[in-house]
Amino acid sequence: MSELVELTEPQLVARALDGDRDAWGALIARHDHRVVLSLLARGIAIGPARELAHQTWIRLIDRQRAGRLARLELPGLAVRQAAFLALDAARGARPEVLSLDQAEDDAAFIDPDASIEDRLIRREELERAQAELERCSPLARRLFALVYANPGMSHAEAARQAGLSVQRVRQTLCEVRARLRVAIETQGRR
Repeated sequence: MSELVELTEPQLVARALDGDRDAWGALIARHDHRVVLSLLARGIAIGPARELAHQTWIRLIDRQRAGRLARLELPGLAVRQAAFLALDAARGARPEVLSLDQAEDDAAFIDPDASIEDRLIRREELERAQAELERCSPLARRLFALVYANPGMSHAEAARQAGLSVQRVRQTLCEVRARLRVAIETQGRR
């Protein structure tokens, strides 16, 4: 797996599309954090967000194994899949996803080589990010969710959809990202 760290994104994607389990693991390790953050931005609690992210990766891997995944653009595809699963769960199609507690440690699936300490640190970072995101205004959370659910979306398109100026969208996103960065980097000072 250490050789995979040096591979470029397109190389990892090609190997994952060929069914390389280690390549999938490396891609998940690179992009899972963003998928979870996109779910947190939708107002989903950390435990259910992790479960939805976990289900997202399983669904993508299953599609690849069934030969129904011709392209793999990450993190966009995973973020969209997670959003779909979240909407599906919110509609009641899979209510058990939203009621799961944190019994299962998704970090073990994402990075089986991670130590218990690394998993705990990651969990704490995500919990701090979620708490900080919840302290943001509803507008800031909505913009953050919009942009992270659509990774290729321009600020101009986000502004159009939100009915705001491009400058306001940029300023809001910059503020949210700064707050999340500080929250993630803070070592339990709150």
